[in-house]
Amino acid sequence: MKILIVDDHALVRRGMGHVVRECFPEAEVVEAADVAEALEAMNAGGIDVALVDVRMPDADGLDLLHEMKQRWPEVPVIMLSSFDHTHYVRRALAEGAAGYMLKDATPEDLEQAIRVAMSGGGNVLSPRVIQNLFEATEEGPADDGGPAPRAHGTLTQRETDILCLLVEGRSNRDISRALFLSEKTVKAHLAAIFRKLGVTNRTQAAMAAVAMGIGPRPTLADEGPRANDGRG
Repeated sequence: MKILIVDDHALVRRGMGHVVRECFPEAEVVEAADVAEALEAMNAGGIDVALVDVRMPDADGLDLLHEMKQRWPEVPVIMLSSFDHTHYVRRALAEGAAGYMLKDATPEDLEQAIRVAMSGGGNVLSPRVIQNLFEATEEGPADDGGPAPRAHGTLTQRETDILCLLVEGRSNRDISRALFLSEKTVKAHLAAIFRKLGVTNRTQAAMAAVAMGIGPRPTLADEGPRANDGRG
């Protein structure tokens, strides 16, 4: 496994690299201090997942995300930031990010995010990020043109069970094992859930679910205050 860490702060890169090696002892960590170094590393090949800072001095990390998804669409990219601004999150998801994690996340949170991203199990968002998205949705139409969640009264109990697991970031395989269903059946249920909620992907479905009180609150990041470098 080869993991790319892109951040303009050397201490952050080294600290993140240490965490990654603790979680994935077999992983090779590649560090990049800016967009140019990140693209050079990607061109060298073999990157399995990238962790990218949202705000960097030479170029926006979201612009880098766009470039990476255009040229290497198969490589999952998790955005890391000290900022949970709705605009950043929506743009990151629209550009194809596999997740948006805040820098006060725990090592366990980061490990889970990487595993989910590499499994293709869906987007991983820090709880505070999700909450801000819900609040923005409740205040008015989404500025990214996304559909508003519908009432869930028509969901069956099985669909509700699947939605609860989806909120936890479970992959289709995990859901099928937990509920003793085939993956094909899970996919069929998800299609029905998306249609009933008026959404088009797993992230929107998870957001709608928590906004409507379905499923546990995600626990991917500690919501208590922690020190950070004050930047993205």
